[in-house]
Amino acid sequence: MAAPATKPQTGPRTKIAVTRPKLTALARARQERSATWFFVGIPLAIYIVFVVLPVIYLISLSLVEWDGLGPMTFVGINNYLRVFRDSRFWISIQNNLLWSLATVVGTTSLGLLLALLLARTRAWGRGFFQIVYFLPQMISSVVVAIMWRWIYYPTDGPLNVALTTLGLGFLQRTWLGESQTVLPALFIAYTWVAYGFAMLTFLTAIDAVDPNLLDAAKMDGAGWLQETWHVLLPAIRPALITVFIIMGIWSFQIFNLVWLTTRGGPGYSSSVLALQIYRATFVEKNIGVGAALATILSLIILLLAFFTLRRSDEEPA
Repeated sequence: MAAPATKPQTGPRTKIAVTRPKLTALARARQERSATWFFVGIPLAIYIVFVVLPVIYLISLSLVEWDGLGPMTFVGINNYLRVFRDSRFWISIQNNLLWSLATVVGTTSLGLLLALLLARTRAWGRGFFQIVYFLPQMISSVVVAIMWRWIYYPTDGPLNVALTTLGLGFLQRTWLGESQTVLPALFIAYTWVAYGFAMLTFLTAIDAVDPNLLDAAKMDGAGWLQETWHVLLPAIRPALITVFIIMGIWSFQIFNLVWLTTRGGPGYSSSVLALQIYRATFVEKNIGVGAALATILSLIILLLAFFTLRRSDEEPA
């Protein structure tokens, strides 16, 4: 008869503690340095590949004469000299500066006014008007250009038809066909599109203002204008600077609206730098001149942003 199987005796299990060697200060510093380079290196590499290298390539193209197919010929700064001697360049610079002025005075002011009004609107109506005012910003630029070209149509466009109906037929113009009216007409169309961004940015900044500041101003007897000028505007100053910079950059990058409505005409009265870059590169097949214009445009935008930020840092808070 087989002996019964005996159950193996198990004693209390002992835990074996694994001790890791403590890192020295030098080893810990190396680990932190490696982690820093890992997390910083990836964005830095992306920035170099997609920003720095294209800028270097753009500058190198501005120093050659090339039609896009044949061999390149190094010409140095001759492309820049050609640009500066071209009257179309100075007309475009002047028009872009007018765009910037119209953006600051018109678009930003309209967005700020609407934001101040919406900030005092009841909650049930504020969301509706916010969507309505911001709607033009969401429309495709191609649709906007076609729509405003139809509005300004000289024969049966809604604007001229409305003027005739109101007995103001003498005010009818070929709005996009006359050098005196083409830029103001385009400014109105651009303001209709761009004010929504300024309004939403200012409204967000106003909502973030401490209500105690407004209550204190009311207790001191400040009216609506005094409250706005002495409390709200200083409080939303960072938002104002941000909108000024973005609007200034957009005003120098304007292209679709001009190209799809006037092609820079009549003549070159509505031409802008982005349009000149397109013409030089794809119409005249002069890649070097187009690259020189693009380099100048990039430099102007950088200088605008730099001086705006520097001025904001120098002013007392």
